[in-house]
Amino acid sequence: MSTEFIWETFDSLFKTVHRQGRRVEELEARVVELESRLQERAAGFNPQPQPQPSKAFEQVGDLPKERAA
Repeated sequence: MSTEFIWETFDSLFKTVHRQGRRVEELEARVVELESRLQERAAGFNPQPQPQPSKAFEQVGDLPKERAA
């Protein structure tokens, strides 16, 4: 094997590892961004509170059945 071939192979491998490392960093940054957006949406999502039954409705429930009819 020639020394030149070995160095070319090593150089190609080094460049590939470096390129993949940058892609991993970009993907990690994207995951962090998406997680923060998800948390913002979750924090901004306030479901409407369920309306509480009025006192009049509760009083009707307490009436004897023959009077409520």
